[in-house]
Amino acid sequence: MGGQRRDCSRVFTSSHWLVIGQHRRDTSLLRIRRTIELSGHPLSKSMLRTALLSLMVLLQACATSGALNVARDQFRHGSAQEALQTLSEANVSRRDRLLLYLDRGLVAQAAGEFETSIAAFDSALRLVDELDYVSLRDQSSALLTSDWATRYSGEYSERLWIHTFQMLNFLLIDEPQGAAVEARRAVAVYEEHGDVLKQDVFTRALMALSFAAAGQNDSASVEYRRLKDDFGTSLDKPLGKDESELVLFVASGFIEPKLPGDLFIDVNARISFPYYPEPASIPPVIRIYHEDEPLPTIRSDTQLVRISSDSLAERGKRIAARQALRLAAKYSVSEAISEQDALAGSIAKLIFLAIEQADTRSWETLPAWLTLVRTSLPPGSHTLQLQISGDGLTPGLVMQRRTLEIELSPGQRYFKMIRPGVNVN
Repeated sequence: MGGQRRDCSRVFTSSHWLVIGQHRRDTSLLRIRRTIELSGHPLSKSMLRTALLSLMVLLQACATSGALNVARDQFRHGSAQEALQTLSEANVSRRDRLLLYLDRGLVAQAAGEFETSIAAFDSALRLVDELDYVSLRDQSSALLTSDWATRYSGEYSERLWIHTFQMLNFLLIDEPQGAAVEARRAVAVYEEHGDVLKQDVFTRALMALSFAAAGQNDSASVEYRRLKDDFGTSLDKPLGKDESELVLFVASGFIEPKLPGDLFIDVNARISFPYYPEPASIPPVIRIYHEDEPLPTIRSDTQLVRISSDSLAERGKRIAARQALRLAAKYSVSEAISEQDALAGSIAKLIFLAIEQADTRSWETLPAWLTLVRTSLPPGSHTLQLQISGDGLTPGLVMQRRTLEIELSPGQRYFKMIRPGVNVN
């Protein structure tokens, strides 16, 4: 309860509002039934059927498409190929189309199908541009329902991470110029929302690495210098002609989903809002051994839920303004109905109360942590042992051990993506 109250204060500020917890939909159904049954109204049975049917239809809209939930469950249980198949065949609501592309892109990447991942993320970026263009019209559809009625357009952080995972895709298929293009697009997102995204060290280090891989050393130096200014550590490590480097991208755990919170103004009026829970996970311990000796590493970690929470908080004022407008519209409509029929007006108020649901949609296949690990190696053949420990909650728990067989040329960076518990490539 205390955590929910704190999260609420970041998004909405009013000394007259009280956070009381999650709403139970069946409560409103029972209240509507009781209101009609006790009224003695001559149209009670007909109105009961109509009211309950309307409410059931409206509440059904407040749910993520079923195919996404099935695929996400398959992915969490380690079945990347099954999840990808489910997503490839999915017919999701227009409201959730962006989530389909995001999940498909991330699951395909974990399955090693990088071209499929690139295509899915490209579709996501085109849809984001479209949603920005029609956002005002789309928001009007939620004036008397809830934000669930709108098409999901992604948090600022999720929009950034489309470019993050595209950079990874291009580096993994040895197309550094493509990675550099995505890095420049990520720079544009930072320029617009830098205050809430600047703590994403992984993406910022990846941007610099992408520029360097493409031979755009001036751009890489700019990003490395910004990282040093913000965090006081230097990640700039150019490769010599007789040096090589192993670069691991480790995506561990799963991000916490959004949760619903409520602000009750009076018995018939409430505002619902999404929030992220306080993060409790810890970064994984990643060790690389050569002949049983640990290798020195440079690493950059990002806990994604912290960035997502900041992004959601930044959007909070817009959410609050929309909620206030919707509350006023619902009140006006229910009062107009009450002037014609008091019982119908009471039912309208209860229906409006019930369908006010927090929009908790989010990109749930994201990892809890993104970690970039670099270690220098001489050119040649190497047999390395990789150990990843910690599931995000339990220190010391070994999630994965694997042997890496790699061949390095002078001046080469070898890129490898690992999602413990999901992919095995």
